[in-house]
Amino acid sequence: MLEHLTIVELTDERGYLAGKILADLGATVIKVEPPDGEAGRSRPPFALGSRDPEAGLPWLAMNTNKHSVVIDLESDSGRDRFLDFISRADVLLETLGPRRMRNLELNPATLSRVNAQLVHCAITPFGSDGPYSEYTGDDLVVVAMGGNASMTGDPTRAPLRCTLPCSYFHAGPEAVVGILTALYSGDTAGYVDVSMQECQLATTMSGPATRALGKGVRTRGGGRLGRTREIWATNDGWISFGLRGGPVRGKNLIAITDYMREANLLPGWLDAYDWLTYDHMSLSDAELARLEDAFAAFFRTKSMHELYEQSLTRRILLAPCNNAAEILEHEQLRSRSFFARVDYPDLGITIEHPARFASIASRSSDTVERAPHAGEHDRFYVGTVRKNGTGQHSERHEGSGTTKDEDIFLDVKILEFGVGAAGPVATRYFADRGATVIRVESSRRPDFLRHLHMTKGAPHGLNGAPMFISFNANKKSIAIDMTKPEGIALVRRLIAWADVVNENYSPGVMEKWGLDAKAIRELNPQAITVSSSLFGLTGPQRCYPGFGGQGSAIAGFNHLTGFPESEAHGPFGTITDSLSPRYTAALIASALLRRAYCESDGTDEEFGGESIDLSQIESGIYSLSELIVRYSATGEQIARNGNHHPWAAPHAIYPSSGGDRWIAISVFNDSEWQRLCGVAGDVDWAGDARFRDTAGRLEHEEELDLAIASWTQQHDRYELMHRLQQSGVQAGAVQTFEDVLTDPQLAHRRHFEKLKHRHLGPMFFERSGFRLDAQGGRIRTPGPDLGEHTDEILTGILGLAQSEIDELRKNEVLT
Repeated sequence: MLEHLTIVELTDERGYLAGKILADLGATVIKVEPPDGEAGRSRPPFALGSRDPEAGLPWLAMNTNKHSVVIDLESDSGRDRFLDFISRADVLLETLGPRRMRNLELNPATLSRVNAQLVHCAITPFGSDGPYSEYTGDDLVVVAMGGNASMTGDPTRAPLRCTLPCSYFHAGPEAVVGILTALYSGDTAGYVDVSMQECQLATTMSGPATRALGKGVRTRGGGRLGRTREIWATNDGWISFGLRGGPVRGKNLIAITDYMREANLLPGWLDAYDWLTYDHMSLSDAELARLEDAFAAFFRTKSMHELYEQSLTRRILLAPCNNAAEILEHEQLRSRSFFARVDYPDLGITIEHPARFASIASRSSDTVERAPHAGEHDRFYVGTVRKNGTGQHSERHEGSGTTKDEDIFLDVKILEFGVGAAGPVATRYFADRGATVIRVESSRRPDFLRHLHMTKGAPHGLNGAPMFISFNANKKSIAIDMTKPEGIALVRRLIAWADVVNENYSPGVMEKWGLDAKAIRELNPQAITVSSSLFGLTGPQRCYPGFGGQGSAIAGFNHLTGFPESEAHGPFGTITDSLSPRYTAALIASALLRRAYCESDGTDEEFGGESIDLSQIESGIYSLSELIVRYSATGEQIARNGNHHPWAAPHAIYPSSGGDRWIAISVFNDSEWQRLCGVAGDVDWAGDARFRDTAGRLEHEEELDLAIASWTQQHDRYELMHRLQQSGVQAGAVQTFEDVLTDPQLAHRRHFEKLKHRHLGPMFFERSGFRLDAQGGRIRTPGPDLGEHTDEILTGILGLAQSEIDELRKNEVLT
């Protein structure tokens, strides 16, 4: 979809995924590397046990389908060559940060003079402006500052991050959405400013906003989610299973107790339990503990595989906490040809890579080209960037006719079906920037989020659930009973009106209504149809029932989060629910941009619509490509490792003064270590010979952590963070949901917007993680009441008379 674009990539690990996504969508992505190669090439482990920088597996995993040129940006001739590249490129993607770019004389003004149409995307820890804009931070620091770490892990131990960098995984697709938004805006340049901290806030699933209303979880709960256990031990590993009530989970609990009964492992007192009225919040601690003991005893008699097989047959919301081997062997993923074998002739090996993050109808195959050697394409790009041999950047379409961020998608019409977070979060990007987004709902089967955290017995009922209201800001709602032919007929007319039809139901729901992708395209040949179910629309396990918690387990995130000797935790917030919407938004924006390109002057190509099938689990595994590549190449199982890092020490979260207050500190080289020692002053560990170099610090990491903890616990986390950052040490306070609401950097960037909701009063709403030319879209209205805009839509879009609407309501079609 993006084959007409040329991207120049100047990034470290924080930007690899963004460039990879763009390359996999067809763009020509050219990595610019220094004379000795990009530093990430030398990160261990290495294929075949060598230390060849061409064999670094983390680098190979995240840089497929890219080109490489070597340019010395420190030299005048190198900068001239780089600027020649920029003059013919569409996008510059970089992670150097404003100070480094200024030092290289590559500030936005210079780049704009060279190429007035250039979209410049910068990914930084905290954004390019604001009080923390000069602060540095790797994944550990960003996860701490972004609110997730405070909620992840055991309450008796330090907060946790995932072993692989989840903040990079969220910033990558977010950057792509920002880039494509800027390109869609028209023929002017754009500065896309991506804050990794703001992207990381997405993983809290509106947690700070709901906490401000007195709703939601308060502290990290280990393997628990709120009052109930989420992670359980089996006889060979761990599973995800929620012992929570509600209309969906009631049937699930009946199914698993039937399984326990057949295995003669169901206690007699549990045999006649009424799961359809079960409410875990109303039970006493003793009653809940008794239930948990019964389920825990049953799970310990079974293997992960056996339980998962039964969950598929019996439709139980249960999932194994998979490692790399289990993911590579997964029947569903294999059936969808999710993995591709990539040859590395110079290394004499073949490595399996995730091949894609979605199935796109217009793409005939998912080609994965190995990561390039340093400078491999120098001869191809002699003197200039070349796209298809032309030496010219692509012609821009006319776009929306505006560069104002809140109006960029003013011409886009989106019809949305589904429940939960994965679909609705994706379309917020467009709604916040002017698109008309209509949710099709029904009070007969309301979105389960409309039940979540709502005030019981309140007169507003389904219209008072803060998470739903947050995720669906700026949208309209029409209430239609899809079990009635008249309701389906109305929806068919709305499909003819829409540019995009987005749904995240389980496979089969849209087909049941006669509204699968093929039927939609027959109604509207130029429609962009997007499905984002848990496992995708095809394959033997496509109908597996589950939510984000199960997606996180199957994709490998739970396995990667926790201390080595303890249970799998999983990052707080069901991570596939926060990851997959960013991929969905990137795909929608890509299709819209492709449509606009086809319609622009200078091309004879016709846009024939698009059909996209995204699996939430696959997008998670695609983000974790390093997990798969390292296992495929060497048999290594990356495991949870607390907050430690394979080549950085100290790299952990340490106690600070005050109860349950913490600070993250990351040191990646000896120079940073000396700066840390300078801040610490006259302490024994600063002069300890064991800690003099990285190798020694890694060897004695346990003693090092104890020593540093004895120092940090004497200091306020924020005061120490500022001192360390001002000395050039990566550090960040572990912020709670309450803390982020008063964070000065987030306040400067206006991440939280306060609007008054008609039922709940003042509420906080979150902006996306990127700014385009310092603008962050506009949050105009809270999420709608169910059916709030029914009459407006039927009269204004479909042209129905009020008498017709009254008749439909009388016949209970509009409900």
